[in-house]
Amino acid sequence: MVNKRGLVNQTITELLAYIEAQNYEAGQKLPIEAELAKQLGVGRSTLREAVKILSFSEVLDVRQGSGTYLKTTRFKEDFSTAELLVARQMLEVQAVRLIIQQESDVEDMLKLKELLFKRNHLLEDGQFSKYVIQDMAFHKKIIDLANNPFLVKWYQEIEEDIRLYLSAQMLQATNYQDNTRLHNQLYQALVEKNLELAEQMIMANNGFEE
Repeated sequence: MVNKRGLVNQTITELLAYIEAQNYEAGQKLPIEAELAKQLGVGRSTLREAVKILSFSEVLDVRQGSGTYLKTTRFKEDFSTAELLVARQMLEVQAVRLIIQQESDVEDMLKLKELLFKRNHLLEDGQFSKYVIQDMAFHKKIIDLANNPFLVKWYQEIEEDIRLYLSAQMLQATNYQDNTRLHNQLYQALVEKNLELAEQMIMANNGFEE
């Protein structure tokens, strides 16, 4: 039995294959939802979630009251993934060092835990477009907790690239790695003020060795 997450992944793959097979060009309108769902043999709610992800990834353009249009025939990354992940790792490692040095604020840690819970739930439930937003909110909260305006400013410089990177990971459904364990352990490391573990989880989440 395929879960919702698997169905959405499969629908994304099939929808992209359909677009390619039909030789759609950028700016061309796709069939209405009911017709497209029938073509792909999927439920409309599953198709709707797949379209949300492709829209969030800037592959499709959903225009209220007009329809869904193809924005590009290929998902493009305008940045070096390796360079982006190194930059994010550096900022997050510095942030956790500052957080662990400070006295923990109970309300802030509860807020971080709430963001983590929502992130994990959305991923498990297959709501990928919302998951990307929530995952970014979790990491942004870590930066904020460092109480350093320069870290916040520098992180804001790469936020859009991070969003595009996460969206690309969602499109590569067969290669996507669920790193929920790393996020859970990162949160626990911050609670326990375990700097070594926190740094290990950040490095692993950014594609480096644990």
